[in-house]
Amino acid sequence: MKKRLIGFLVLVPALIMSGIILIEANKKAPVEVLESAWDEFGLFSFQIGKTDPSITIGMDHTKSEAKLREYLEHNLSREAKEKYKIYIFKDDIDKLEKEHREYLKANNPNK
Repeated sequence: MKKRLIGFLVLVPALIMSGIILIEANKKAPVEVLESAWDEFGLFSFQIGKTDPSITIGMDHTKSEAKLREYLEHNLSREAKEKYKIYIFKDDIDKLEKEHREYLKANNPNK
């Protein structure tokens, strides 16, 4: 009886720990998580800092920042959430596209 109890007490924590390790191992890298969120959340830019541990995300002002934060909470690894501070700014994507077209037009050497 004692052997079974000891075996059970050793086996259960080992299974729990291996399950946690497998779940964390299946988490994607921050770049993969952000790329997979690109269309759904209207992202137009992101930057992951190397020296300054931060993730800066630009998103369409019509999309939900709360839903993006929830998505990141569920999909980023625990290590990434502890390492990086996340900054999100919102802007009008149509305005940005117009500014980009004007910039390209003004700086086109083939005029």
